[in-house]
Amino acid sequence: MIKLTPFQWSSFNFFGYYAAFGVLLPFLPVWLQYNGYDTEMIGVLISLGYLFRFIGAMYFSRVSNPNKLIPLNRFLTWATVVMLGIMAWVVGSIWLFLPVVALFHIFNGGSMPIADTIASTWQQQIGLDYGKSRLFGSIAFVVGLTSTGYLIGMLGESAIIGILAGWLVFLGIGISTTPTQAFNVVENTQSEQEQMSYWQLFKVPNTMRMLIAISLIQGSHAVYYAYSTIYWSSNGISTQGVSLLWSSAVVAEIIVFFFSHKLFKTWKTYHLMLFSALGAVVRWITLASTNEMIIVALAQTLHAVSYVVGHYAMIRYISAQPVSHIAKLQALYFSLASCMVIALFTFISGLIYQSSPTFSFWLMAIFAFPAIFIAPRKLETRV
Repeated sequence: MIKLTPFQWSSFNFFGYYAAFGVLLPFLPVWLQYNGYDTEMIGVLISLGYLFRFIGAMYFSRVSNPNKLIPLNRFLTWATVVMLGIMAWVVGSIWLFLPVVALFHIFNGGSMPIADTIASTWQQQIGLDYGKSRLFGSIAFVVGLTSTGYLIGMLGESAIIGILAGWLVFLGIGISTTPTQAFNVVENTQSEQEQMSYWQLFKVPNTMRMLIAISLIQGSHAVYYAYSTIYWSSNGISTQGVSLLWSSAVVAEIIVFFFSHKLFKTWKTYHLMLFSALGAVVRWITLASTNEMIIVALAQTLHAVSYVVGHYAMIRYISAQPVSHIAKLQALYFSLASCMVIALFTFISGLIYQSSPTFSFWLMAIFAFPAIFIAPRKLETRV
């Protein structure tokens, strides 16, 4: 049987997941619109999707033994493939589609923090370079995004669901390989750490402030994730052009992830959070103010700040915690920042987008701004 090093396995896991995510995130609204859903219903479905991803993350991240993470990740991947096939079959009926899309997001959302937990645990135990491993996910996002843009041009919007399924099958086959090294489990502290609930972890003052701040920053991406493809298309930008705008953001993300350890080794976590919040505010104000392709493309490179820098700061904080807390902290981070808050902001922006698409971007800048004052200034973290 083929075996991969922890770095290779984690990197492939990120690559396969984010190649599929590069189809799901920007093009699911397009696929729903193709199947007759209006922008208001698309906003509702996307908001509910984030809530279901929250359920999946919180439920499946209750794992205290890290050696159970990889088998769980494999199960969630194949369960996602099955749900995706059923989604394509029942998309014509909202009442059949809703419970199936709920299960899809529960399984797919559950696997996202698991992937980060696997990498974070190896980072703590064997010194895996998280930034360099995670950048394979960013590369994959560009690959999935760009290739889908061109395939839609050739095959039409009906092909989106098939492209997504293909990447997920690719991921499922790849992660069936076995890593060369298992995780270390500290037996004598396991029972005590298992008793730590999500709420107890959240109540730690620095953890609470970090989670609230990163949730505001990442939640402010709601309009971008849900409506930017439709927004730019309505302003005369081609599908290929939209793909390039998304890709410019992720190319910047790749560069920063690659150099993250060298770039941010001496930075304090608070300064990373401050930089991320300011980058988000500037980015959304720019996107609200212009549709000039060059300016928008430059603003898109701020994704390396609004997303990557904040994400790196949060991963650094989580990786410094006890190993048995990492999975639950990853789940809290993903569930709050990438699910609950972004679902709320998506719902609010969906109502506003109907009457003023540009103001919905201004609103995201307003939401991100308080993170500057909420992020804790003093943290003890291990780099």
